[in-house]
Amino acid sequence: MTLRFIGLGGTDEVGASSYLYLLKEGNLLIDAGLRPGQVGDAALPKLELLSEHPPTAMILTHAHLDHVAALPVVIRRFPKLLIHCTEATARLATLVLADTLKVSTDQSYPMFSATEMKRTLERLRPTPYFEWVTDYGFSFQFLPSGHLLGAASVLIRSGGRQVFHTGDVSNVATPVVDPVWIPQPNTVGEVDAVVSEATYGDTLLPSRKEQVSTFMKAIGETVRGGGKVLIPSFALGRAQEITQILQTGMASGLMPPAPIYLDGLTRSITEAYEGMLPLLPEALQKRVKSGGKPAFLSGTVELVKDNKARERVIHSERAAIVIASSGMLHAGASPLYAKAWLPQSDNALFVVGYQDAESPGRRLLELQQGGEVMLPDGKGGREAVSAYARVERFYLSAHADRGGLIGLIARYGPGKVLLTHGEVSPRTNLAGYLNSKYDVSLPTAGEEVELKDSGRRRGSFINTSPKKLEALKERHARTAVQVRYEPETHELRISLPEKLDGSLFGDGEYTLEVLRGKLSRIKLNQRDPDALAGQLESDAQEVTASPESTDQEMA
Repeated sequence: MTLRFIGLGGTDEVGASSYLYLLKEGNLLIDAGLRPGQVGDAALPKLELLSEHPPTAMILTHAHLDHVAALPVVIRRFPKLLIHCTEATARLATLVLADTLKVSTDQSYPMFSATEMKRTLERLRPTPYFEWVTDYGFSFQFLPSGHLLGAASVLIRSGGRQVFHTGDVSNVATPVVDPVWIPQPNTVGEVDAVVSEATYGDTLLPSRKEQVSTFMKAIGETVRGGGKVLIPSFALGRAQEITQILQTGMASGLMPPAPIYLDGLTRSITEAYEGMLPLLPEALQKRVKSGGKPAFLSGTVELVKDNKARERVIHSERAAIVIASSGMLHAGASPLYAKAWLPQSDNALFVVGYQDAESPGRRLLELQQGGEVMLPDGKGGREAVSAYARVERFYLSAHADRGGLIGLIARYGPGKVLLTHGEVSPRTNLAGYLNSKYDVSLPTAGEEVELKDSGRRRGSFINTSPKKLEALKERHARTAVQVRYEPETHELRISLPEKLDGSLFGDGEYTLEVLRGKLSRIKLNQRDPDALAGQLESDAQEVTASPESTDQEMA
């Protein structure tokens, strides 16, 4: 019997993540989340497909809303189903489900009842990292995924075969979570398939260190000018990371002191993090123990505990920084601050996380200054708000970029790769990089995919044959192409020889991706080499790609 996969949601989108594995010994369900910004059945994965394939066991990879919030709906259908997750995920899931119940009830579309939530929490089974669960015929183990406190990737064994499910994954350490665990070569055995997220599959993210530095500088500029800064944030993980960044910046003098307010779900989640210090990174534990102060709720950090306190912060004339949920401005406290502060040019709104295609946060990033964005009015409707404040995006993502995903997949060396958890562009872009080596599928919601390599591709990203490498070296010496970077102007200069070999460039579009976050394209159209060479100057021509240049045409 072959292993098969069905994405119930979270395949060609970021939201409603839910994945079903049809294994030899039974069926394994991974995650059941909601679509942010949707209500009722529109927010749910295709859970009706579980009637045809009832799950034997369930896994929760982490506690973000788009992975956890539909759990009670699953348990309503399968009340005896056990849900395996890490200890941190179990503790955080309690808070996220309680908030989901409150918000959906306020929207008049309650997803489940308090009784159903309680019954769901009773089905959670905390499971340590690296410990094999063998109770179901098939087996699985959790591996740290780096995305969030308690987040896990899953290695699954069934019928003598293995599948690696990345879950949401990050290969960059932050103050509040260590990076993904990456195996040494040949330590996990042969893996038949990898099912990978692809959130940033079309992106090479800029240096996190540089982004943090620029982020603190931008906040400092606004605060020094007496303005207010709103940071719409995912309450779970991102808000705690930002709190740490701001506290460190102020303590080191990189930012001026200012009150930092936590509002919405960020408040209760941060309080919960304080009680989970032993589960946080060792460096943070040592800093807390040596300083004798709470990890997050210290310094200038304050909690906004009610509407009266929120109104006081909104209308205060003092400079302030607010970290509030939700991160995409779909709901919660952040739209309340945005409506009050966006119309003033001395204020700022800084986006620090993923924004789905239909979110107010994405629309806001696309606006010209002074344009209008539709924000929730708190009564189930929307209202137009003018945006004269400074709006800027900083890449503090908790997802691996294209390079990180390719590197992780390569460590497991599968024949088959399925790309999920991404919009059209990220998935197709990443697939283009993987297609030369792996059999890649881009499943749609509800599509059944066999987790078996078709054998049609067994290539390599780079041919490392000694003869090929030597030939490549000789070719480069013959063509005398030189590349250099000008740090003062942030320009990449490519010097071409006087006479061009027609094989130097193939047909097509060549893309230079600059770490500063800009994209420069150089389009090269192949022509007769002798005719082209005659257009060049006596020694060489330089093609310059700077962060500001786009679509430069070369004859």
